[in-house]
Amino acid sequence: MQFVMFTKLLHDLDTAGLADTVQGLGFDGFDLAVRPGHPVNPDNVATALPAAAREWAARGLTVGLVTTNFDFVDPTMPEVEPILATCAEIGCRRIKLGYWVYQGEPYWEGVDKIRSALAGFEKLCRKHDVCVTVHTHSGPYYGSNCAGAMHLVGDFDPRYIGVYIDPGHLAIDGEDIPMAVSMVRKHLAVVSAKSPGWFRVEKNGEAKWEHRLVPVREGIVDWLEVFEALRSVSYDGPISLHSEYEDLSREDLLRVTRDDLAYLKSLLPEDRS
Repeated sequence: MQFVMFTKLLHDLDTAGLADTVQGLGFDGFDLAVRPGHPVNPDNVATALPAAAREWAARGLTVGLVTTNFDFVDPTMPEVEPILATCAEIGCRRIKLGYWVYQGEPYWEGVDKIRSALAGFEKLCRKHDVCVTVHTHSGPYYGSNCAGAMHLVGDFDPRYIGVYIDPGHLAIDGEDIPMAVSMVRKHLAVVSAKSPGWFRVEKNGEAKWEHRLVPVREGIVDWLEVFEALRSVSYDGPISLHSEYEDLSREDLLRVTRDDLAYLKSLLPEDRS
């Protein structure tokens, strides 16, 4: 396994600043957000990503995953193939797709439309030998858990269409981790690391429960169970630490991230690879 940091909240840093930050925290590399407003973005990806990858490789850092924008769900969009091709060029095989939102349409009709889009992605992925992944995001999203994700990826070739499991979101939706990992094992391409907590609040005089991210050692995800499940299927891909602590200062975000990473590493055997 390799630990990579999601760069969503580091969008203000240039490529050297990203390397300094990620390496200083002890990561192996990047879950690189290739999104508008980031140093590597859909407009400059063909030149900026190879240049950044060379710079980072010289420092021993890899790009384990590229995370695209939320609307990256249509294989005919003009930015899709340049991103896939450039990922292949730098040796990054895993690309996270955007999200298909459930809006009240008949569910299986929605699944059919998504599978049609994934067929288009699979064709491009075969051409460039990369893999696009469906992220298990809780809430009104197709593929919100592993059971739902398998409705989408189904019979597609797992070399090109994968599943990106997120134990934090699975905990919110209540899916059993060992069963979830077993369910997607052939398609398992990426794993996220973040953990929510449940908090009681009052709204309009009534008690409600809401979730928000907390340090991974304090949340509702059982990380020992997660790593045991991953070992049971010989998973050796990236673990992307999300660090989406949007209410924290940069200093505090990095402090919590450093502790999160140290905690997760402490749960792995010493001979991790």
